[in-house]
Amino acid sequence: MPTIVRGSAETVSFAYMNIGATHMLDLAEKTEEGQLYNLISCITFCAFTLEAYFNHLGAIKYDDWIKKERRLSKLKKYKKFCQDLNVSCDFNVRPYLTLTEIFHFRDTMAHGKTSVIEIEKEMEVELDEVNHFTAGAEWKEYATLANAKKALHDVQELIKELHQAENLGNDPFNSTGGGLFAISRT
Repeated sequence: MPTIVRGSAETVSFAYMNIGATHMLDLAEKTEEGQLYNLISCITFCAFTLEAYFNHLGAIKYDDWIKKERRLSKLKKYKKFCQDLNVSCDFNVRPYLTLTEIFHFRDTMAHGKTSVIEIEKEMEVELDEVNHFTAGAEWKEYATLANAKKALHDVQELIKELHQAENLGNDPFNSTGGGLFAISRT
């Protein structure tokens, strides 16, 4: 039977990105099969989570966010929020250092290029597992379980800090959105 659905729905993109990052980390922790790709996805989703939160907060905080949003880099957006909310940040320490790392990682992945890298460095390699080490492109070396865990934790902390500074509550991840709809028969 044909029906008409009317209403509106809100989708909180940064919350979905956070769920995606968490899921990818869970998969990476469970098995080595495909682990690199799950780690890449986790770290990239962490960067997307921050970017989406910046847009979420910007739309709440500034009437002209759509104009500002396109003119500012990701880092400049973050610095603007910190300045306007009196949040101090030191990009030499976590979690702020992680922000710069994951945005660099995200940009490297988004604009990937084939590379040839000369490598000579001392590493711990088990001779019976000679294929279980990573050397090469910077992004491959960054895509580790430790860095993915750090990225997820620090992104959540950065978002909570801004969220609380704007007096939006303690848990920015408690909702992915919702809607109200009316259904009628035609």
